[in-house]
Amino acid sequence: MEIVHSVIPFDYQTIKVTQSRIEKGLLAVPSSLADVFPKEKHTIWILNDDGSISEKNYTSYTSSTRECRIGGFREFYNKFSIKDGDELVIQKIDEGVFRILPEQLFFVKVKSTLASLESSQDNETIERSLQQIAKITNANADKIIENEFIKLSSSPVIPEREIKNIGKNARKESVPYFLRNILRVVYNGRCQLTNFSFIMQNGDPYFEIHHIIPEKGNHLKNLLVVSPNVHKQFTYAKVYLSFDDENWLRSVKFNEDFFNVFQKIDYLQKCFQKEIHN
Repeated sequence: MEIVHSVIPFDYQTIKVTQSRIEKGLLAVPSSLADVFPKEKHTIWILNDDGSISEKNYTSYTSSTRECRIGGFREFYNKFSIKDGDELVIQKIDEGVFRILPEQLFFVKVKSTLASLESSQDNETIERSLQQIAKITNANADKIIENEFIKLSSSPVIPEREIKNIGKNARKESVPYFLRNILRVVYNGRCQLTNFSFIMQNGDPYFEIHHIIPEKGNHLKNLLVVSPNVHKQFTYAKVYLSFDDENWLRSVKFNEDFFNVFQKIDYLQKCFQKEIHN
């Protein structure tokens, strides 16, 4: 097994296929993945990319072949023009139920649904996109949001904040809906300085978002979840800011009052991995 950097914000596993198995219409399961599959010869089900389910015969290492493999893959290989050395993404959905996709198709599906998620303008679109990504990646909604937080915060460039002309007035751009939703989930609506929040009549936590450097734009390193009281102090108090080497705000001093800043990035994995099983 080889572990490499994942170019998408998810951990995943692949099996590299060989020409000999393509010709036989078999998918050989490496011993490093044997524990994911049944211990004995068994019937398993494969979720196809169109949502249908295919029944396949699975042979374990305990059989006379001494090889762990899945039969009936000739049509799959032909459909996706699989070649020697191509990688198939393997996901265990449930006991005896698996999803197998060509890696390139997996990339296309993940990237297109993430693009839809990042451009979402309302809760309905966010929920629909999260459901689609969950089906493709086998990750839950909170994990998807956390992974997006990591991905978007890793950009080294914090853009300048745009000014929008609305009628006769000029106004600094506000925080996009999806970024606001990320911050709500990651921080549970609680102020990063005081941990304060309250629940509104609609059941959602109340919070405000502060641009740490007002001239800078909507980068996650330039946004803070704050309570109304803290937000006003950023505007009217004498403020001292302390950043780390990666430009995360670490502490704030309002006049003589000192606060540490809670940053969720400290508690999340900062990179993603792909396991290649040969």
